Amino acid sequence: MPITWITLFLLIAVFIKKWRFNSLKIGVLSFLLFTNPFLANEMYLLWEIPPTPIKEVKKYELGIVLTGMSNAGKEPKDRIYASQGIDRLLQAVRLYKEGKIKKILIAGMSEEIDWITGEEKLPQRTYKYKDMLKDMCVKEEDILIETKSKNTYENAQLSAKFLQENNLNYNSINQNQILVITSAFHLRRSLGCFKEAGLEIDGFSTDFIATERKNTLTILSLIPTEDAMAKWGRIIHEIVGYVVYDITGKL
Repeated sequence: MPITWITLFLLIAVFIKKWRFNSLKIGVLSFLLFTNPFLANEMYLLWEIPPTPIKEVKKYELGIVLTGMSNAGKEPKDRIYASQGIDRLLQAVRLYKEGKIKKILIAGMSEEIDWITGEEKLPQRTYKYKDMLKDMCVKEEDILIETKSKNTYENAQLSAKFLQENNLNYNSINQNQILVITSAFHLRRSLGCFKEAGLEIDGFSTDFIATERKNTLTILSLIPTEDAMAKWGRIIHEIVGYVVYDITGKL
């Protein structure tokens, strides 16, 4: 997170006299960089995979939706507390209604997993993604759920295993019959993981953070904001994740 580095440099400037000027300079410059909304938006424009017009999406047998779309810490567990990532699910339903995908696979139920112990959180939701899709008039037989994966790499590996165990080897019928649906900033890493898992897939971007450049270059885009810093933290996390996955052979 940029705020961590900025704080570190400012603390060094306060407590270490010989490094004071350089640390203060780096801290201030970092603050100006990471709180600039225009630069944050430019970074997302470079990294996010652009949207595909619905009319240009071909027909697929399966749409795989990656989770990370809700706040698992809220109770009561009688609903799904949607976060910004819920656009992944909404766009999948749109594609289903348009006849672009025949079935929807929800990959990963990480919201129900304790990241420290790896155990399922209790109490579990009584209202789940499957219920939400049914409420959106998706047929129950067209809803598939993979419940074990806890990160992007496992999403891909366990989705491939799930399809194999359920005799849903779409790749044996034709190439590219699977569409991976996730956030635009997350799609690059996701595509790499699914291809490494041996699946021939295409991607569909959702949940966009960047806006078009013509709408952002204003005087207001030069005023520091805390939102810009949060965006930088998110994209740095994703880029580092991509690099680490690449180095460790997960892409």
